[in-house]
Amino acid sequence: MQLKEDIYQKRAIHLACGTENRIVGITGQAGTGKTTIMKEVFSAFTGSGWNVVLAAPTGKAAKRISEATDIPALTIHRLLEFTHPGDPDEKTGKAIGHSFPRRDPQRPLDQNVILVDEYSMVNEKINRNLIDAMSSGCLLRLFGDTNQLPPIEEFSVGRGSAPPLSPFKTHLKKFPSVTLQNIYRQGEGSDVVKNAHRILHRMCPQPLPDFVIRLTNNQADTLLPYVERDPEAFRSLDNQIITPTHRGPIGTRKLNLSIQAIVQSGNYSEGRTMPRNKWDKHDLTLYTGDKILWTKNDYNLGIFNGETGIVLEFEQYGQVVVDFGDRVVSIPPLVSYERADGITIHYDPRVNLQLAYAITTHASQGSEYESVYYLMDTYAYMLQDQANFYTGVTRARKKACVISDTKSFQKAVTTQPRVL
Repeated sequence: MQLKEDIYQKRAIHLACGTENRIVGITGQAGTGKTTIMKEVFSAFTGSGWNVVLAAPTGKAAKRISEATDIPALTIHRLLEFTHPGDPDEKTGKAIGHSFPRRDPQRPLDQNVILVDEYSMVNEKINRNLIDAMSSGCLLRLFGDTNQLPPIEEFSVGRGSAPPLSPFKTHLKKFPSVTLQNIYRQGEGSDVVKNAHRILHRMCPQPLPDFVIRLTNNQADTLLPYVERDPEAFRSLDNQIITPTHRGPIGTRKLNLSIQAIVQSGNYSEGRTMPRNKWDKHDLTLYTGDKILWTKNDYNLGIFNGETGIVLEFEQYGQVVVDFGDRVVSIPPLVSYERADGITIHYDPRVNLQLAYAITTHASQGSEYESVYYLMDTYAYMLQDQANFYTGVTRARKKACVISDTKSFQKAVTTQPRVL
């Protein structure tokens, strides 16, 4: 990457490595060099004796940036030492009780430089917790892409009003920041980045060798032959089907069952029915070789929300052995731990397993794959905008295939998200 010749990157490094600004933000679309800058900033501060930590909003985002930079990374929750919440409500699944950070103004963080990747995913509550936990003189450096999906927030606005700015966009406006301009992956021939750039400028993506566009009103019927031709490719963690929604003809629920039937055709191993939470009305049967998604941060097992893996085997007492790519974990039928209030909690972690042949755009955020199949249809019409489209296709490092009807395709290109 042409680091020294890029005035925006040079300014970003100079600003981030300075000590006069407590908060500095760096943003830019895919391929502009945010990861390279992060490594430079980390190296500069550690070389000067500062205590530096790299963090990200989710476990999978922390894992990805750690792999990209060779720097150990934590989730923000782990950095702030969040407690376990109370037991989930049987009807809603929401925690009863309160989870809170043990790191706060009374017990601030030990580090004096904090680098956070994927800050566009950080909501207002976690943003506030992080800033409150910073010690006097601590520096915060934020990296992210404002074009991606905004964080999920709970807010009340008047009818017709736009939601408030995300914490990342607020910081970029309030504090010194740099927006990177030059796309280097495009210069290296990335068809994905070329078309991502077009999406952001309200231009339709173009069919290119590594960016296939299939316009059809039979999206699932167009996708499934790809799976039939090469089932192993869709079982791999390197390839991912992404859709905006859980429901409907191209929702994750229906697609996952259809793809599982194809991928597991001829697999005569005995399937295992997984326990479900009481509020989850959808049964789940897993087979060896199934691709799964983990749906909750579990610090007892060291598995984090959004991680995907492959089922290797089922052990004698109900354990599910899963290969998460960088480690193999045996997920037991029972975990016990003592909560902060002294109460011992018992739970079955297997309720956090879901099929992952197809996942939502939100679930994919913070991840990267070699190739992506991104689907849209009119059932999910209200979810389609530039942010969802851009986020979905830019999860692909090398190749993307968009399968959509014409109406959804045009809306996704021309509709800007309500969060400004």
